[in-house]
Amino acid sequence: MEDFVLVVLVLAVLWLFIRTRGRAADRRKLAEHNDLIGRLHQRVLLLEEAARAASPATQQPVAEPIVRGGPFPAAVVATSAEQGVPQLLEPLVVAQTVAVPVSVSVDAVPQDIVLPMPSAPYETASAAEAAELPTEIPAAHVPPPPPPPKRHVSFEERFGQNWLNKLGIVAVVIGLAGGLGLLLRTIGPAGKSAIGIVLSLAILGGGILLERKQQYRIFARALIGGGWALTFFVTFALYHVDALQVLQSQTVDLVLMLIVAAAMVAHSLKYKSQVVTGLAFLLAFVTVGISHVTMFSLVAGALLAVGLVYVVAREYWFELGLAGLVGVYLNHFLWLHRVLPDGGQPGHPFPGFIGSAALLLFYWLIFRLFYVLRVPKTRTQELVSSFSAILNSVGLLSLLKYQSSHPEWAFYGLLTLGVVEFVFAFVARRRWRGAFIVLSSIASILLLAAVPLRFNGSHWTLLWLLEAEVLFIAGLRMKEIVFRRLGVIAGFVTTAQLLVAGVAPLVDFRQVQADATHHLHLGITLSAAAVLFWFNAEFCTRRWSFIVADEIDRAGLGFTSYMALGVATLALWVFFPGAWTILAWLVAVLVLAWFADRLSSRNLATQADILAAGAILRAATVNLFVTDHWHGLSLRAITVALSGVLLYVAMRRKTRAHGIVADYIAPAYSWAAAALIGTLLWYELEPIAVAIAWGVFGLLLFEVGTMLRRNYLRHQGYALLTASFVRLWFSNLNVGDASHFLSPRLYTILPLIAAYFWVYQRLHAEEQRAEFPVSSFERNAGVVAAWFGTVAASALLYFEVRPDWVGIAWALFALGLIALGWWLQRTLFVAQSLVLLLAAAVRELMFHLFSPEPLATAFTSSRVFCVGAACALMLLALPLAFRVRSQLAPQAAAKSDWRRYTLFRPEQPFFFTPLVLIAVLLFIQLHAGMITMGWGVLGLLAFLFALTVGERSYRLAGLSLLMLGVCKIIIYDIWRISLTDRFLTLIVMGAALLLVSFLYSRYKETVLKFL
Repeated sequence: MEDFVLVVLVLAVLWLFIRTRGRAADRRKLAEHNDLIGRLHQRVLLLEEAARAASPATQQPVAEPIVRGGPFPAAVVATSAEQGVPQLLEPLVVAQTVAVPVSVSVDAVPQDIVLPMPSAPYETASAAEAAELPTEIPAAHVPPPPPPPKRHVSFEERFGQNWLNKLGIVAVVIGLAGGLGLLLRTIGPAGKSAIGIVLSLAILGGGILLERKQQYRIFARALIGGGWALTFFVTFALYHVDALQVLQSQTVDLVLMLIVAAAMVAHSLKYKSQVVTGLAFLLAFVTVGISHVTMFSLVAGALLAVGLVYVVAREYWFELGLAGLVGVYLNHFLWLHRVLPDGGQPGHPFPGFIGSAALLLFYWLIFRLFYVLRVPKTRTQELVSSFSAILNSVGLLSLLKYQSSHPEWAFYGLLTLGVVEFVFAFVARRRWRGAFIVLSSIASILLLAAVPLRFNGSHWTLLWLLEAEVLFIAGLRMKEIVFRRLGVIAGFVTTAQLLVAGVAPLVDFRQVQADATHHLHLGITLSAAAVLFWFNAEFCTRRWSFIVADEIDRAGLGFTSYMALGVATLALWVFFPGAWTILAWLVAVLVLAWFADRLSSRNLATQADILAAGAILRAATVNLFVTDHWHGLSLRAITVALSGVLLYVAMRRKTRAHGIVADYIAPAYSWAAAALIGTLLWYELEPIAVAIAWGVFGLLLFEVGTMLRRNYLRHQGYALLTASFVRLWFSNLNVGDASHFLSPRLYTILPLIAAYFWVYQRLHAEEQRAEFPVSSFERNAGVVAAWFGTVAASALLYFEVRPDWVGIAWALFALGLIALGWWLQRTLFVAQSLVLLLAAAVRELMFHLFSPEPLATAFTSSRVFCVGAACALMLLALPLAFRVRSQLAPQAAAKSDWRRYTLFRPEQPFFFTPLVLIAVLLFIQLHAGMITMGWGVLGLLAFLFALTVGERSYRLAGLSLLMLGVCKIIIYDIWRISLTDRFLTLIVMGAALLLVSFLYSRYKETVLKFL
């Protein structure tokens, strides 16, 4: 009991606080109106004074003074003027029509507030009279003083006059209602009832008498509310409270309560005060709730509810209706709490279940009828009314659940309530739209909540989908935005339920163990949801474009379309588990792409890209690591290869995704397919076969791209060829098999070399044709491919040829490249020949000259043979090098960098490289004075060859060798070597120098030409 009283007191305090704030707002509004009236009055006085100042000095007949609101005798006017009442006199000078509208709404002023009245009545001027008022005030006139400041009501005054009286009457009524039978123990029921009636009537009568006086009006109205509340309780107690029971018939007591309730309503309406009426009903609910313990005692609450609804509907007091709604359901809950101490449990026996449910439905019905039939006038009233409607349904369902004794009735109850709410929604649709929106939303929620109570498993989710689609189609056909939005929201709720109750447990299960079950029920439900969502978002928006006229609807249906993608993705994952999921997703990508082109839908195009990205990610994380077999075939090879094919097919889509302008579809999908297939080759093939597979695949893409004029395919070919080139260094070059005539190294690298040079040749041929312009990237790609071929061939020679013959092989290769460059007139091969020339020289220096000579089993393995053979091959290239120089002479003339003396004059490297190698070989192979003789002979031969070819650099090289020999003789030979060697060296060197001198003299004119 104490808890109940405390709850009611809290509600009362909150209610009074809300109403007090409302009254304060009314006071502020009234003060603003009074201030406006005062300022207008001051302006009228100024206009009259201005008119008198502007009138002529001559005497004119003065009309009878007229006061606005009707003519009065002059004596009355004079008297009023003496008393300080402002007057409006005629005639006035007409300047411009001025309308001074002043209106104060009497209805907006609460009855509790007394308006200050003037000492003499007057009215504002009419429109015709206001036309005579001047609109401008003379500049010399002094402005009027400001209006007096508004009186501020302090918190202490407000608390003492307004709040304390209400708190006091609440305490008195509750005390009398609860303690009347306990305090008066020596008096019988009749005496106690009589005392209660006298006290209640005394409080009521005192309030009525005091209400007539202005200064006690607020206090008196609190007494009136408390008096009526106590009167209703005493009437109720005449039969239902043992300590005050004097009646033996419930019917008589019910009639009396009806009479008292009607009188309370009628009398409270006299004052037009929501505070008085609310206080009366609130205290009446409190007093009834103190002691009722039987089912019949709830009838008093029902009577109060009916009276409350009547008052609220008549006076548009929606806040009072909300408070009454809370009071009705709270009283019923407290009664149920007494009857069912443990709370309602499913199947719990409850004899009063039918009566309690009937009363709850009665409460719900009267408040629902009020909500449907009474249209709010302001935005605040609409918000309060809608909140009350929602709270009405919440209170009904909560208490029905609390007292549940027949859970098997829940489905039918929710279904019936949902249908009735829809009926009320359509009734309210003709009156005001807010009620239609709220009630149709409540009805949809009730129908959705009813389905799981009747059906189990995933079947009831299908019913949710059906209900959502019915709402959407109904909104579509009726052009009712509320139903369409409810259908979309119901779809969101259904999707959330599917994810939480259906998909999440399956994800956890498949993470623990392999699952090949298709889960048809869940898959079918998800598929149906995806189809319906796509139908609503993509087809309906094109067939009935008005459904996306609003930004909210457009965003909601757009989200529905993407939600359909997620649901469809999960459905395919449920249907096709494991490695087969990626194929199902990519088939769905093709379907989405087809519909995107047919409907010109960027949403579907974007979803296709998202699903394709998900498939690629799944392939990279799942399919590439699958090791199972299907009918003897690798499941990884089957799924990933088919995925690549499907991605290539998806290139045909035309519609682009959101936010992308460039034509990205074919390049993106083809790159993804090439990456998948290339990675599959890595996992499925033997290590030595990966490079050649990549090379063949890259060459195929290059040829297809060339044929179809698709650069992105050619670029993929370049990437694969590059990958094959890198791969052969880690796998193919390190593989050898002496048991076979052809090692795996040969038959895996030679095709790649051919592929590289083929790509180069195709690109060079395109460059030569003017009708097919080649970009700089393509041109550079061809050059890189040619270098790949040359480097791969050189590496193959390194591994396949005997180690002591590698330099010879590279020198021979350099000879062939310079021959090819001269024949094809391409500087690329000349550059490659120079690089190989340098490589051969370094090889000979490091392997033969600067390292100890190995024990040779044959002359062909000796240092002299290997270095000599390499140098001979280099010198054999000189005729070709001179011809290349002639070919490149026009280009060399325009160059001034290092290429002028290397690339465009290859005869220089091809002469000086073997010359240096032979000079070093002579230094290593000969001893003492023989080295000097060898250098002298070599210098003489170089000089003779220079005269033959007419090359000055060669002649200087020969002279340098001769001078090197002379320096060696002077510095070393004559001091260190034997006498015989010393004389022999001097003879040979002297003969060589004489011969050179003779040749200079003999061919002086020829030599001068080359200087």
